[in-house]
Amino acid sequence: NKHLEERLDSYGARLYTLKNLDIPQQVSKAVDEIITDAVDWAIQDPLQNRFRDLLEADMKEILHQRMLETSSYKAHEDHMMLYEALEKSRNRDHTDELLKDLAEARRKKKKRRDSSKTPPRSPPHQPPPTPPPAGPS
Repeated sequence: NKHLEERLDSYGARLYTLKNLDIPQQVSKAVDEIITDAVDWAIQDPLQNRFRDLLEADMKEILHQRMLETSSYKAHEDHMMLYEALEKSRNRDHTDELLKDLAEARRKKKKRRDSSKTPPRSPPHQPPPTPPPAGPS
């Protein structure tokens, strides 16, 4: 009888341990993580293909517009800092673009100025015609 009680106590302790492990919850959590990762990977490829041909400035503009529309960046301090970094990057891109346009305009202006100083090509200089020889009159 004593041996039977010890075995029952042992099984009871194991059952208690199994209940405390909350195996269904752990399985559910593991499955959620695995599925979430798989879905994330599955979504990334089509997104990368879609945006592969876009210019960096266009991608920044799309991201900026979405963030403004949803105000999602306001939810966390880290997101706000990333948004501010995106703003600075876009401003730098615009400044770089403006400087390139300005340099191009200066080059064109200088080229026009230089070309107006040089007269258009004319035939090579020829001496004036010589008068006919004076003959006996």
